[in-house]
Amino acid sequence: MIWLAAAAMMMAGQEIDHLPADCAQASNTLEINACATLDVQREQLRLDRYFAAAVARVQGEGDDGAEAAAWLRASQPAWKAYADIACGAVYEHWSGGSIRGVMYLGCMKELTRERTHAIWRDFLTYADSTPPILPEPVGPAAE
Repeated sequence: MIWLAAAAMMMAGQEIDHLPADCAQASNTLEINACATLDVQREQLRLDRYFAAAVARVQGEGDDGAEAAAWLRASQPAWKAYADIACGAVYEHWSGGSIRGVMYLGCMKELTRERTHAIWRDFLTYADSTPPILPEPVGPAAE
């Protein structure tokens, strides 16, 4: 469980102190981890926005919507627990070097993107040609 403490420190912004002016030019472990942490934070902000929109949509769908919203809310901590465990395994797998932090963060970034897209697909689109409530979350989250 040591990986969880290390990962939590990275996610809490400990690595952001070393953020370079241009992440494309990150040249050491601290800068690379700082940029990866920022990427995860951006993805999490987008996920939060899409999740809130999804809850709002399903709540507005009458009695069935209230139950669907409750299920959706219950799914989020379960997804977070899954992501923590799955990415914790990645962190442990790469325990032989300094790359373990960025591998963990890369896992969190990808799983967060996947979750955001699943929420968009399942709750923010329509079965007909009605435009989605929010745009399809493809590519990196914007600043």
